[in-house]
Amino acid sequence: MAHPSPSPSLPDTAPDAPANDGSTSSRRTRRTQAERVAESERSMLDAATRLIARHGYTLTTLEAIGVEAGYSRGLAQHRFGNKDRLLEELIKKIAADHREKLLVRLKGLSGMDALFCEIDCYLEGMDEPPDSSRAFFLLMHESLGPAPHIRATFAAISARWHRALARQIEAGQRAGEIREDIDPEREAQLLIATARGLRTQSMLNPQTSDIATAIQALKDGLRARLLKQPAAG
Repeated sequence: MAHPSPSPSLPDTAPDAPANDGSTSSRRTRRTQAERVAESERSMLDAATRLIARHGYTLTTLEAIGVEAGYSRGLAQHRFGNKDRLLEELIKKIAADHREKLLVRLKGLSGMDALFCEIDCYLEGMDEPPDSSRAFFLLMHESLGPAPHIRATFAAISARWHRALARQIEAGQRAGEIREDIDPEREAQLLIATARGLRTQSMLNPQTSDIATAIQALKDGLRARLLKQPAAG
């Protein structure tokens, strides 16, 4: 997707000092500019998360994101070019933040323990989901309707998750924990579909959702289906 070049008419930082100055003050000014840019981008992505969680894709505009973040109406367009580009960055950021937290909890785990950790990290707290989860799921569903241009971003995230789950199942098979006749690719696909379905249900009807019970039922089902049974006698 081609993205328009940012307009030069909307500078958000002071111009750099002359490149040949070499002074400490000049270097400090340039670092401060980079920090300001990073801070404004984080603020706008956070603002986009809040607005999309509240209103969805269609009603969230670049102008509203800039104002919600405390900047000018034009800065979001200046920084990201268009809404599609901003949403791509937002989706990647939410997925990366989740993965970073997951990797901490996955440390030292493999096989079924790793699968259960993935389930916990994905579903915990869904009875009262944070804005990031609501925004991510709203955008995922809207990628099938009014926002098809972000579908490829979600497809890439799904493919990475599918590979990670399949590898954990394969590790359990190598360790003699998971049945050899299990198809890791198919089981990974079913697990993703189930986890996403439970997450959608809890967001559609939080008053009747009990995600903790659903998590336990999902784990019990995986144990019964995937684990090797002890030999009789």
